[in-house]
Amino acid sequence: MRYLGVLVSVAVAALLAVGASTAAPRAEQITIPINDSFEATFLSNACGFAVFIDTVANIKVTLIRDNNGLIVREIDRAGGGRIIYRSPDTGKSFSFAFQSSSWVYPGGAAVGSAAIVTFHGLEGHVPGFVASDAGLFKFLGVVTGFDEFGIAIVDFVEVIADRGHTADGVVPAICAALAP
Repeated sequence: MRYLGVLVSVAVAALLAVGASTAAPRAEQITIPINDSFEATFLSNACGFAVFIDTVANIKVTLIRDNNGLIVREIDRAGGGRIIYRSPDTGKSFSFAFQSSSWVYPGGAAVGSAAIVTFHGLEGHVPGFVASDAGLFKFLGVVTGFDEFGIAIVDFVEVIADRGHTADGVVPAICAALAP
């Protein structure tokens, strides 16, 4: 009977050791401040005056890794972040809130692997000129590398879902909103 107790104890210890070695996926939080500005040459050419796009946000990135350390999911949030369209030529500007996105890497993020990227909520808005794009926009992409934070860089390949309201005439509306 005493040997049975020892065997049960050894078996329980072995099961606990196996359970400990199969750790659950872990989450990692990264905050990335963005204060970026560039001339949108396509819009500048379409409008006939300089158009810049500024992004100001503190992106809060949550990376979820599998047991092998590969990123399997990413959630990006930018509470309070803004995307600003402006023209230094006319002095006019407008902005809208930076929206969240989710990124799924089936099998884990590695160069050449697939990514499914979903943007949800309000995406574009030209106040007084065109209603917001709102809904769900999902893209298939491919991982092309990793940035300095270890976050996957993804090239978009194709739209795989587009649900909700998509505004027509966005470029003319941007030009009208920024015109002198």
